[in-house]
Amino acid sequence: MMDSDAEANTESADGTDESGDTGDTGDTLAPESCEDIAALFQTLGSANPDLPEPLVSATCSDGMVTVMSNSIPDFPYIASSPGVPSEIDMTYTFPASPTVADTTTEVPIVGAIGVAVNGIPIFGPTEGPGGDVNARPGGFTECGGHNGPSTYHYHLFMVTGSDRCRFSESDGRVVYGYALDGYPIYGGFDYASSYELTDESLFDSDTWAAHTYVEGLGDLDECNGLTDANGNYGYYATETFPYLMGCFRGELQ
Repeated sequence: MMDSDAEANTESADGTDESGDTGDTGDTLAPESCEDIAALFQTLGSANPDLPEPLVSATCSDGMVTVMSNSIPDFPYIASSPGVPSEIDMTYTFPASPTVADTTTEVPIVGAIGVAVNGIPIFGPTEGPGGDVNARPGGFTECGGHNGPSTYHYHLFMVTGSDRCRFSESDGRVVYGYALDGYPIYGGFDYASSYELTDESLFDSDTWAAHTYVEGLGDLDECNGLTDANGNYGYYATETFPYLMGCFRGELQ
């Protein structure tokens, strides 16, 4: 997926809808202060006796949130790929008050696009070299992640019917984590993606080419986000591609 002009949709550069419609009828609950954002990052404790204890902490300095994690799940791990999660110390830094960028930025094919509140890295909708993550039946734990060379990471959040994961259906529209541009990633699954599968033959090899963004098809913009009734932008987990994020709306540090 190539970078696109942020003015291609109806949002203005300040993150509001130029038509005067926020595109949302509800509120979201992400904290606004740097300290309160940092306080969200915590684990539920050890859930796997054969793995190290999960650790995450976050600090706030000069308007930047720094998250430190050992990348261990705080929910029961079910093997769905080779190996087991290893303890790898990771650090993520993002602005507490993000800024809408002049142009959107593509998410990487492989690598973190954000971090969940339990310290687990969040990846995009692809597996290298670019196939859709859902082209691998049985490739994920029921919680939407799997182990890999860079240890355990999420690609999506699977909460339907699960009582084992960090997040559940009953949580509603809570903050699952933060993108590296500083915007929150929400659960709830009450919005629809605006991407359409237009070439099924590319689904398992190049899922970005397989899908086309169609403005107005769903509720969300090309980054899988919207501006809420209070003027706050965020990304939203969806049942269909791109599952969490289609691009970065904000400036990357």
